[in-house]
Amino acid sequence: MNATKEFLRSWLEENVGNLPTDTEISVPMLAQQFEQDADAAGYGREVREQEVGNIEDAIQRALDKTGEENRGSESTPDEENSLAPVIDALEAVEPEHGDAEGSGRPADSSSGSPG
Repeated sequence: MNATKEFLRSWLEENVGNLPTDTEISVPMLAQQFEQDADAAGYGREVREQEVGNIEDAIQRALDKTGEENRGSESTPDEENSLAPVIDALEAVEPEHGDAEGSGRPADSSSGSPG
């Protein structure tokens, strides 16, 4: 996962991951807050759009995926891996540019990592 997607994933964990599942979430407000936080962290808008695509769409897909997974499982909302579907959705999100890092394939911890 590229740095921008990793930032979005961790940002979602911090800002959405601890909300109760029945909480009303405004995607445009989340996207605006993410844009501000990403700017402050040094992630430029052009880089974000190249690596993540449309932020609102990426957040919405991640939240939709989480909702589907939560409805289909008997796990508690407090389960530590409750954002696993968000991470999966972010890894699957590919911008329209074909040159972005990550091909939508699941990350393999043994591939390409110097160690």
